[in-house]
Amino acid sequence: MKNLRNLPLPTLRTFEASARHGSLTKAADELNLTDSAVSHQIRRLEEALGYELFVKSGRGLVLTDAGRVLAKTLGRALQEIADTALQLADLKDGGGRLDIACPPMFANTWLAKNLGEFTRTFPLIECHISFVDNNRVPEVKETDIGIAFGNGGWPDRWSAPLDQVTVAPVCTPELFNGIGGPSALPTDLSKALLLHWDDGSEWRRWFSECGLPETDQQARHLYCNDLGMAIGLAVHGAGVALVSDMLAAHDLKRNTLVKPFPFSIDIFGAWHVLSTDRSLKRPAVRLFLRWLLPRFGRKALPDIIS
Repeated sequence: MKNLRNLPLPTLRTFEASARHGSLTKAADELNLTDSAVSHQIRRLEEALGYELFVKSGRGLVLTDAGRVLAKTLGRALQEIADTALQLADLKDGGGRLDIACPPMFANTWLAKNLGEFTRTFPLIECHISFVDNNRVPEVKETDIGIAFGNGGWPDRWSAPLDQVTVAPVCTPELFNGIGGPSALPTDLSKALLLHWDDGSEWRRWFSECGLPETDQQARHLYCNDLGMAIGLAVHGAGVALVSDMLAAHDLKRNTLVKPFPFSIDIFGAWHVLSTDRSLKRPAVRLFLRWLLPRFGRKALPDIIS
């Protein structure tokens, strides 16, 4: 490979457009170039890299293995550059108060463990968090950002999905070892305290879909009306909770909690972030969304807030 300091950078955008469209002609139309100019730039890039990026296939072109690797990296990099440029534009006026409404189960778990990063990155934004019952989040008028669990499509609200929810058991490594460790079976959960934030329906369904419908009746139970508290009890070794990977991510990463059994059940809904057309015009709101959405693998900049 030649000296990368001499890499013809303008050709990268031409290549990315060609790879995205699968056509040199469509790339030429997008970039206001001639077909021959696009072809010439692709050849220059191939010469600089020392790899073929396209090969002929019938009347068209297809990416080589090297081309696919480069296209994936370039697509992500150019999107990040575009997002950063827009973020810089918002930073100029991106201060002031930001009101966030969400249920305690999200606030006490994911938000509490991640929001500090946002406040350090954007110190001029003053966050105000309000606990709101999940079903009421879309109804709160005096707020900039709402986070709620549901199916989306709330009237008069812009929304974007964050995470489709499935839940699986979590507990401390010590509790897991106490019920059998690596050789434990789902039936061994009958030896533990099962932690509920609902009426017990989720655990009953988990055992039923495991093919063990009677097992939960043999266990001890503790009920509370907040999932954040159930996770806290699990972290302190009290018992086993049913939790999504998203809400338990921080503790799973630190090995404070482990998943004794990988089997999970679908909760038939997703976490969403909500806002209004009026709030989306505020730089602080757009900065928050550009920070939040990529953390769930979502497009950093939805078209509606471009």
